[in-house]
Amino acid sequence: MNNRSVLIILILLMFITPVADAKEQYPNHKLQTSATHDIVVEAVSWKSFPILCSAGDTLSGEFRVISNGDLFPGDQTKYDNWLLEGIDFLVLDDENYILWLEESVITPSFERYSLIELTWSIEIPHIGVWYVVYSNDSIYTNQIEGSINRTGPNDILIQLIGIVGVVSLLTSILIYWKKK
Repeated sequence: MNNRSVLIILILLMFITPVADAKEQYPNHKLQTSATHDIVVEAVSWKSFPILCSAGDTLSGEFRVISNGDLFPGDQTKYDNWLLEGIDFLVLDDENYILWLEESVITPSFERYSLIELTWSIEIPHIGVWYVVYSNDSIYTNQIEGSINRTGPNDILIQLIGIVGVVSLLTSILIYWKKK
C-alpha cells in the first residue's frame, strides 16, 4: 500500500469517527428540528406531538386558535367567535404524559390555560420523549395553526464536524489527483 492510500484512509477515518461519535451522543440529530401544523381539536378532546430531545435542547413555538363557529362536528348553525374559549397548552415529559393520560396528578414542565394564542419556549432538562399537548375542554371545535421548533446546543457542532470532514476529504482527493 502506498503513502497516498494510507493518507486517504487516515483522512476518511478522521471524518467518520467524530461524526459517528456525535450521532451516538445525540441520538435526535436526525429529527426534524422544525414543524408547522394546522390541526382541528374537536370538542372535549386533545392532540399531542411527541418530540425526542436531549438535555439542554430548547423547544419553542407559537400557535393561534381559530374557530370556524362550529359548536360540534356536523353542526349546521354558526356561532360568533366570541364563543371561542381558548385551548389548554402543556409540555410534558414521558412520565407526566402517561400520568396525564391516566388523569392522575401531573407536574407539567410548561402549562398555560384558556389561550387564544401563545409564543413559548422551554429548555429541556433531561433526555427523553417530550410531548406538546393541545387540550380542548370546551364544547367548541377549535382549529390551531402553529409551529414547534427543537434546537440543541450541539446541532451547530455536528454540522461543523460534517463540514470539516467534507473539506478534509475533498482536500485529500485534490492532493491525490495533483500528485498523479
